[in-house]
Amino acid sequence: MLDETELRELARFQAQTPILSVYLDVDPTRHTSEEYLLSLRNMLKSVAEEAAKEDIEAVQRYFEHEYDWSGRGVVVFSCASSDFWRNYVLPIPVPSGVTVARRPYISPLAALLNAYGRYAVAAVNQEGIRIVLYHLGEPVHEETFVGEEVRKLKRGRGSSGGAERRGGAPSASRHMEEVAMRNLRQSLQVLERFWRQYNPRRLILAGAEPALSHFQGLLPKALQEAVIGTMGVDPDENEVDFRDRALQVLRGAEEERKAALVEAVVTAAAKGKDGVVGLDETLAALQEKRIRTLIVLRDFHTPGYRCQSCGYLTAVETEICPFCGGACVGIPDAAEAAVTRVIEDGGEVEVLENHPLLERAGIGALLRY
Repeated sequence: MLDETELRELARFQAQTPILSVYLDVDPTRHTSEEYLLSLRNMLKSVAEEAAKEDIEAVQRYFEHEYDWSGRGVVVFSCASSDFWRNYVLPIPVPSGVTVARRPYISPLAALLNAYGRYAVAAVNQEGIRIVLYHLGEPVHEETFVGEEVRKLKRGRGSSGGAERRGGAPSASRHMEEVAMRNLRQSLQVLERFWRQYNPRRLILAGAEPALSHFQGLLPKALQEAVIGTMGVDPDENEVDFRDRALQVLRGAEEERKAALVEAVVTAAAKGKDGVVGLDETLAALQEKRIRTLIVLRDFHTPGYRCQSCGYLTAVETEICPFCGGACVGIPDAAEAAVTRVIEDGGEVEVLENHPLLERAGIGALLRY
């Protein structure tokens, strides 16, 4: 399974010969497998002079004879000379593209993990809770709790005299409310245990009112901060539709979160504190291991130079590393190299489709200090 550990391993891998990185959108709702194969062949033709023949043939063989056309996105890395092969079938579409470099092209994978890695959906009602842990859109683990039944009062019953006739709530109604609240509190305990055990990154709440609001009001601060959205529950809905609606909530929250992140980076950079914008400033912060969160536009690519000894990165043409005196060589994409270094250093990477505040700079970062 693709996770943060796997991503860091990919980030650390470097070959002496070029690695072929292939991303293919295979969403069956949009095109046929034959159309996707044609797109793949055209992409591979475009890098025929850069990639090794063995790698191109390995990728073609995989898609034509081994891949079962499941999932909605496929990522393949191949470097036959280093006996390196990785393939990932994903339940989420990926932008199609091909890259040839000495390191795997991992920016789109980093973006997917940031957006869709390890989130939980908790569906609550007056009698219990169902929690599903998802990773990249697929269910990983599920837990269910059902408490005491909350019986609905029949119309015209529930009042037998005494205090109830003077305007107080019927005793049966109060009892049912108490049962419902007890069930919600026990449901919260189940969710808290689930959260400690599986450590999701985000939480989506599902349910009908008033149980949904009551449950959300019971959440401790840490869980309240993890909630990214809510959605109703359709009793006739199948699991696939439920999952897809949760993904829609996640996408909307991601768009809002990324917009706020860009605003934070640009504001911090303008104040000259804890933020940088632009390739030169970002690479300087990277050299000092100060980057907490890197933001980069998906289509931002620019050549640069890297020290063969210490890994120093710069956009300025240079032959000698100013830090260790090692030899610097040209690299095709300094932005992708920065993504790899940030992941290696344990930082986060956010790949953005577009944003007007980053249109010129293309890259920036929030800093640790």
